[in-house]
Amino acid sequence: MVENGTLIEKIEKHPRVWFAVSAVIALICLLSGLTGLLVKSDIDVKDIEKAPFYGHAEAEVTERDNDEDFEIRNSFCRFIPTGNEYFFRVCTKDGTWLFVRADKNADIEKKTVIGGRVRKFSGDEKKYLLDKYAIDTHNYIDMTWIRISLLQIASGLLMAFEILLGAAMIKDKISAESKMRNAAEIVFCALPFPFAAIWIYLLCHL
Repeated sequence: MVENGTLIEKIEKHPRVWFAVSAVIALICLLSGLTGLLVKSDIDVKDIEKAPFYGHAEAEVTERDNDEDFEIRNSFCRFIPTGNEYFFRVCTKDGTWLFVRADKNADIEKKTVIGGRVRKFSGDEKKYLLDKYAIDTHNYIDMTWIRISLLQIASGLLMAFEILLGAAMIKDKISAESKMRNAAEIVFCALPFPFAAIWIYLLCHL
């Protein structure tokens, strides 16, 4: 038989397991976001192919090839759209041609200096560039890196608030007789949805 009960009542039966798992998830999200913001291994665009995981590159742009700009439509499990990615091909002052990922409305032509985190193209993206443009490249500069890191931090804060709210109900700080109990349980059950939405987006854009 299926045992009935609210989510918090089920968690109350194994609070330590729930707390440990939730705390680990929150820490991973917060640390990944903060590390992305704070750790920057500056490299020269000439060495972009050898960039470390948290490598950042900055360069002065002298030219843009509009004909080789491209767009990727992302989806989760092929059914849930998660937005588009926009790539622009530019030439730096030292003559290096490379791709940058930026927002759709980013006016790349008016930017004299571009910079961001160095990321790798996926296998499908590399095949697309090779087939359509005969370009064999592995890395690009991600100008949206700050947004990605902030979303990771936001997901960690959501999970941390979930832990605090759950602990308050488990410890009876928000008792079953309290007028706030129903509202607290609704929020507690709703928080995993924005958390999941953020990570579905991130998984398709990291």
